[in-house]
Amino acid sequence: MDFKLTNRVVGAFVFLFSLVIYVMTVQPTLSFWDCGEFLATALTLGVPHPPGAPLHILVGKIFTMLPTSSDIAVRMNYMSVLAAALCNLLVYSITVKMLLQWKQKEITSFRMIAICISAAIGALALGFCDAYWFNALEAEVYSFGTFLVGLSTWIMIKWWEKAGEHGSDKYLLLLSYIIGLALGIHLLVAQCAFLVGILFFFKRYEYSPKKLMIAMGISAIVFFIVYPGIVIKLPTILSSSYIFGVIILAGLLYGAWYGKTKRSPLVTLACMSLLLMVLGYSTYTMVLQRASVTNLSINENKPDNLPTLISYLSREQYGQQPLFLPRRYSQEPQHQAEYSNYTSDMDFMWKYQINEMFNRYLFWQFIGRAGYDQGDGVDIKKLWAIPFLLGMLGAFYQFKKDWRLAFFLLMMFIMMGVVTALYQNQQDPQPRERDYFYIGAFMAFAIWIGIGVYGIIDQLSEKMTAQSFKAAGSVVLILSFLLVPINMIRANYHYQNRAGNYFPYDYAYNLLQSLDKDAIIFTNGDNDTFPLWSIQTVYGVRTDVRVVNLSLAQTEWYNALLKERPYGALPVPFTYTDAQLKKIQPIQWDEKRPISMDVPLTAYPDSMKAKGNVPTKLTWTVPATIHQGSGANAISAVKGSDLIILDIIKANKWERPIYFSVTITEDNYVGLGDHLMMEGMGQRLLPYKVSTGTSSGAAVNQETLRKNLMDTPAAPVTTPKYGFLWRSLSNSNIFFDETQKRMAQTYRTLFLRLAYTYMEDSAHTDYTKVSGVLDKMESSISKSAIPMDYRVEYDIAILYKRAGRMDKFNDYSADVINQANLEISKNPQNFQTYYNPYRISMDLYEERGEYQQALDVLNKLIAYSPNDPNLKAKLESIKAKMNGAK
Repeated sequence: MDFKLTNRVVGAFVFLFSLVIYVMTVQPTLSFWDCGEFLATALTLGVPHPPGAPLHILVGKIFTMLPTSSDIAVRMNYMSVLAAALCNLLVYSITVKMLLQWKQKEITSFRMIAICISAAIGALALGFCDAYWFNALEAEVYSFGTFLVGLSTWIMIKWWEKAGEHGSDKYLLLLSYIIGLALGIHLLVAQCAFLVGILFFFKRYEYSPKKLMIAMGISAIVFFIVYPGIVIKLPTILSSSYIFGVIILAGLLYGAWYGKTKRSPLVTLACMSLLLMVLGYSTYTMVLQRASVTNLSINENKPDNLPTLISYLSREQYGQQPLFLPRRYSQEPQHQAEYSNYTSDMDFMWKYQINEMFNRYLFWQFIGRAGYDQGDGVDIKKLWAIPFLLGMLGAFYQFKKDWRLAFFLLMMFIMMGVVTALYQNQQDPQPRERDYFYIGAFMAFAIWIGIGVYGIIDQLSEKMTAQSFKAAGSVVLILSFLLVPINMIRANYHYQNRAGNYFPYDYAYNLLQSLDKDAIIFTNGDNDTFPLWSIQTVYGVRTDVRVVNLSLAQTEWYNALLKERPYGALPVPFTYTDAQLKKIQPIQWDEKRPISMDVPLTAYPDSMKAKGNVPTKLTWTVPATIHQGSGANAISAVKGSDLIILDIIKANKWERPIYFSVTITEDNYVGLGDHLMMEGMGQRLLPYKVSTGTSSGAAVNQETLRKNLMDTPAAPVTTPKYGFLWRSLSNSNIFFDETQKRMAQTYRTLFLRLAYTYMEDSAHTDYTKVSGVLDKMESSISKSAIPMDYRVEYDIAILYKRAGRMDKFNDYSADVINQANLEISKNPQNFQTYYNPYRISMDLYEERGEYQQALDVLNKLIAYSPNDPNLKAKLESIKAKMNGAK
């Protein structure tokens, strides 16, 4: 049998098999988090958030031009699809090469097949593990970055094979260039600079423990030359004088020439490697060039010169964390609240930063993921831990057969796993799960899975006859293929399949279409901002709207960009000068001091103007949003973003509509919460107080909110038009993650507020409209597709009964009672809040006329508080109703 042909056929299968499944499950539009921003910046060659990803943007630009789909987002998603499938092929080839390094007996036809299929099992185990598959389906940097890790590892193993041949160091030079290029995507690949040093030592020098430690020290120095040396220090040197850059370049060229003429190949290799890394890293010149473009739709940090580029590369916008100690350094309240759960920094480091934020992720991939809510643990029933056990066996067996390459893989696993977790020094809690950071470690483990499968077969060959060995080996290969990649596909397919999921696009569309023409909207957070930027830039939807992200509004560069005119939109108005905007920061604040703004007559509706005597000034107090110290040392202050909001409102002079996204918290309302009118996903700021008019506590513009929720357009439009898209939210076959389910609850809140407004309209209660709104909610966001909290269902059930829809009331109330009673059995002392399960189940039993069941629940509650007079009164009330019903 021709091994080369067999190897190519199996490799092609690995590539095509994974490619097809990725294409079947790819995101059909943009995704949440950073993907929308990367898509928009690729299309426009813009500048994404620090530290940037110029290579990702440049290659993404090419993919946006390929006619692979009518949707531009899908075209860029295909970049990740292709990168992931190619990386699977590389991992397959790496595993084959490692297995061929063993001193084996004659490689028979069956062993050829065994080597190839074992390697394929390992590669596909990576391809269909949870985090890797997720990255393969969207336009984030991690799939492309992982491909470059795979390519770098393949080059290193190729050099290992060819190291004894003349000219083999060309592979190391290629690796250096790839590492330099990869700095334009993510720092994942920079760690390969350390790993290649380990291989270089093993191949070129005689081993001893002392020499190995020295080699690891030198490899660490090489890594630090790459980061932060080339990444941060080189631009810093160039910023002081370009002459230093010329000197460095001349020094490297001279070193390469000197090594060549003096026959010192190591000097030549070192100098040429550094030169090629710098050449690859030059993709960042694209950032400098594009950041200087006026009216660029996305230009984060505006790094148009070396000093600002250095700040951009250093991620100064996000603050600095200690490299080693302390581990618990954050002053944020949510982090401080968690620190008491740990006895020391070392306890925090092990329990949270390593065990929770790395080990748990490793187990997710190869043992099984218990769920998809943040903080969910490990479930062995999902994958039965078979991939994990094979990986552990593979590590053990490789150390037995080829300890040098095994040590290399171990260092790769530790560097890209544990060391990465320690370097990031993450705080508890995180905004979302961070498993995507550790794909390099998962790759090393997947290679061990392939080696583990072959290790079993290799052991069988030593204990069986040739014929029995083939039969047993075939069974091992078949079972391993079924129990590893196929079982991983079975366990993960539903959760990774994004076919038909248009939620991110529709969410951004609905938010923008909630707004009037030329609106300004305040948002806060990635998912309220990046998707909006994306559909404005890529799809041209509502480019008249200006999005003001309050997380960024405290930075000099962002506020300056708000004065520009992307897409030809109107600039955001300011009274602050550029010099003043540069100095925006939190300031001490007197909460009792009123502030006042002029209000023109045109800002009022005709109905108010007709009454006359409308105020010409708006006067109110702004509460402090920062409180530090206590007693006599207490200090109250407002954030820089609060000052920006106030200045924009003042400068706008009520000429353009201003909105606050419904998702931002009340502490961002600058004291104007009772001036906000809900019209959809946006709350319009009005110059006068608005009455909520309902027990739901929300001021609602009935007509506008009704149009947005009830008038569904046939297709998206780019110009202002009320009416939300509800694609996919009633499809129970689609998996919605925790973020999407939370956002769907926001939609439901809008429906409920409109229903309450119709129910409690003092002029005319329209029960038909109430039930119509609730019916529309169920048809648009079905419970089967996105489960509903039983407390929300309780409100819906009561509304249906008041509207006279007993059929719907009976359905909802029965479901709520079941869930409430289940909650009581799980948490019997959960009776402190208003919406506690005891009250909810009692209320619904009473509404259904099932008084004995209501008494049973009440008696459970009385057992905890026997002297509570309110409970005794409730008991008498229910008994009276029972007697009245007889």
